[in-house]
Amino acid sequence: MVQPIAARENTDAGVISDRPQSRSAVTFVAGFILAVLLTGSATIILLSGEGLAGNSTPAVRGLLAGSLIISAGLAGIAAHRLMRVARSWRSAATGARLHVRFVTLFSLAALAPAVIVAAFLGFTFSQGVERWFSQRVETTIENAAAVGRAYVDLASGDMSGEVLAMAEDLNLAVRGLTEDPERYRAFLRAQMQARSLSSAYVIRRDGQIIAQAEESGVAAYEQPSQRGLEMADEGSVSIRFDQDDDRVVAVFKLDAYDNAYLFTTKAIEPGLVAQLRQFEQSVVDYRAAQDGQNTLRQMFGLAYFSTALLVLLAAIWVGLSSATRMAEPIGRLVDASRRVAAGDLKARVPTGDERDEVDALGGAFNRMTAQLDAQRGDLVAAQEDAENRRRFIETVLGGVSAGVLGLDRDGRITAANRSASQLLGHELLVGRRLVDLAPEFSDLLNQAAPQVETPPLRVDLVREDTINLSVRMSPDSEGGLVLTFDDMTKLISAQRQEAWKDVARRIAHEIKNPLTPIQLSAERLRRKYAQEVTSDPETFLRCTDTILRQVTDIGRMVDEFSAFARMPTPRMAFADMSEIGRSTVFGQRLAFPDVRVEVEGASAPIGLVCDERLIAQSLTNLVKNAAESVQARRARDGEPKEGRVLLRLRDLEYGVQFEVIDNGLGFPEKDRHRLIEPYVTTRTKGAGLGLAIVARIVEDHGGLIELDDAPGPAPGAIVRFVLPKRGEEPSESAAAAGAGAQ
Repeated sequence: MVQPIAARENTDAGVISDRPQSRSAVTFVAGFILAVLLTGSATIILLSGEGLAGNSTPAVRGLLAGSLIISAGLAGIAAHRLMRVARSWRSAATGARLHVRFVTLFSLAALAPAVIVAAFLGFTFSQGVERWFSQRVETTIENAAAVGRAYVDLASGDMSGEVLAMAEDLNLAVRGLTEDPERYRAFLRAQMQARSLSSAYVIRRDGQIIAQAEESGVAAYEQPSQRGLEMADEGSVSIRFDQDDDRVVAVFKLDAYDNAYLFTTKAIEPGLVAQLRQFEQSVVDYRAAQDGQNTLRQMFGLAYFSTALLVLLAAIWVGLSSATRMAEPIGRLVDASRRVAAGDLKARVPTGDERDEVDALGGAFNRMTAQLDAQRGDLVAAQEDAENRRRFIETVLGGVSAGVLGLDRDGRITAANRSASQLLGHELLVGRRLVDLAPEFSDLLNQAAPQVETPPLRVDLVREDTINLSVRMSPDSEGGLVLTFDDMTKLISAQRQEAWKDVARRIAHEIKNPLTPIQLSAERLRRKYAQEVTSDPETFLRCTDTILRQVTDIGRMVDEFSAFARMPTPRMAFADMSEIGRSTVFGQRLAFPDVRVEVEGASAPIGLVCDERLIAQSLTNLVKNAAESVQARRARDGEPKEGRVLLRLRDLEYGVQFEVIDNGLGFPEKDRHRLIEPYVTTRTKGAGLGLAIVARIVEDHGGLIELDDAPGPAPGAIVRFVLPKRGEEPSESAAAAGAGAQ
């Protein structure tokens, strides 16, 4: 039986699919079986006696016609499958070419024996028909018919003579039937036994028995047929063969009786009657078939054609099924292999029970892809774990303020965190040589590779602002180095400030003591000897004025040293920043009448918890420095003709921002951040403590200070700092004081 197969077509994707087509296969198989049964039945009828007799010609025609119609439908199903295979081949579907090749080879391989078998069957049928109607067969049939007739005549002839003789004897004894019935029945039995009969009856026309004689075990009496009685009326002996009881039945009319008949039976060899009847019917059928040879030949031709067509369809279907059985798994395997090559390790080929090596190959492929998928899953999981670890490390390194660099043997950067990029001033570090980005590290890298972590080493990066780094070096497992460095600029600046504070205290203590005697001595000399010096009084006065002026300057510097060394602890209270700003600007307008000093953003009260005196001191220092910078630029360049200093206040959500903007000399580009350190100044006069004091006050208030260029193309500077809001509510007295200031 042809097994259902699965068609493999997907015109949308251009590949052969695995969608089962069992319906068409089941339909084909069922139709094929039905057509075979119809053709076989018709052939059996043709080969039987009834078929030769021609009595079943309509039935044979119907069976063969039904078989041919079903075969046409089967041919349509096979053609549809062939067209589907051809369409897949034209669309270059996966496995289509192999499928077409297999279909061709298997179909040809199955077609050749099918054609041979069909030709052999056709030849056999043709020769059989010819032999059936040959002269030799006809002579044999006629001779056999003559022999049969002679035997029938012999059997019936003997029976006829016995019946006639017995009828004559019974006619003579007619009076005994009425005068002595018992003696008449004995005479009838003697007549029956003398003639070897099985039974004898004297009956009327309606079948009523007048007298009878029977051997034991004979069949029951059956009334003779109407046809037999009519033949007896004509004066002849009606002889009939009783096939059911294996006997010969004879009927003859008794002339001496009143409408009576002699009915006798004689047993014959069992089955002989049936054989005689069958043989007689065969002769009749043969003669009928001989008369309808053309019709019989047509029936055999149709049977041959139907059989040949079924054989051809079976061959094509077996070829298609075999090709599909081979090509389908291979096509699916090719398609799955392409998906695996494209990275889809979930690709599987459908498999059933392992029937042959192709199924084993599909199972092995599925196991292989499953193992690959599992291994890839493990690798992906390991990669994700490593990636998570890397991200964690990067997050940790990105969150620390220290810069971290990984270097290979050649000094190229293999890893870097965000702090390292910020400290080195470059976004892209990986893959570049450290000495190319920061030549300051060359002395450090030229040393012998350390075996353990080195103590902190200082490296100064010379940029716009010099950055002081504390660097540690550690070896890694691959022969490279791991550099960890911290920005120590603020720490060094704080250390420098602390050192300057100590120096300021010492200078103030050591210098302030002799200043007073010097000042008093110079004033006394001027009062006592100014009138007595007559040779050069002008020089005397100029010298004493110089001494007094220099002593005053030195005293002011000592006061600044003392103020820097003894910065008071801020006393926090609620204050109005707008009022402080307006007061500061008012005082500096009087001190610098040639400079336009303005305030912005001070129209509304801005409350802040701070040390009001220190904030006022900071703003005064910044505005004073800005005005002096404007005057210095005007003295150097003759401009700006209109000097301008702006104090801007901004009330932000998180704090109060102060900006002092001028159009003076501005700040230098290099090491600008060091201007807030003590004794660092760009002016020829001054101790360089103004910005340092401001930075200290801002720092004590938790704020941040920033030095930058003034907005716009013209020269100038801006100092910006923000003091955070601490969230304390102002007291009633502070609020009243703020309201009174308005």
